[in-house]
Amino acid sequence: MSVVVFAVVTFFLNDGEMHFKFDLNTIFLLVYPFIVLSALMMSYIVPKMLLKNARKATDLTAKLNSYRTVSMVKFIVLEGSAMLGVVFYLLSKNGIFLTIAALLIIYLIAQRPTLHKVENDLELRGELRNKFQRYDEVIE
Repeated sequence: MSVVVFAVVTFFLNDGEMHFKFDLNTIFLLVYPFIVLSALMMSYIVPKMLLKNARKATDLTAKLNSYRTVSMVKFIVLEGSAMLGVVFYLLSKNGIFLTIAALLIIYLIAQRPTLHKVENDLELRGELRNKFQRYDEVIE
């Protein structure tokens, strides 16, 4: 999680200086909420659209590769908006940006794929589900 390391480095670069101001004269505070809301919507809508194609695949390898792509898109959108929040904190020393970035990272961690979630998202049934649940079998 490079954004966490960047946030820590940024905090020390600012000598721990942080203030929480809702000063609407700064462009960052006007733009960042729209970026965050757009990222949250995109991390929900785009994967839903991409999962439709992943469900149509017939073999497990194709489904899992598509699911990996869907997950990467979701993670990139969320991590990118969190990184932008850290950059805005670096430039303005406003802790609001760092707080929102931390919340995005917590949400990102909650989005990690689990076995149950992958099964449900890909709608694995029958033989595909059995093959997916075999831990000792390599999926090619």
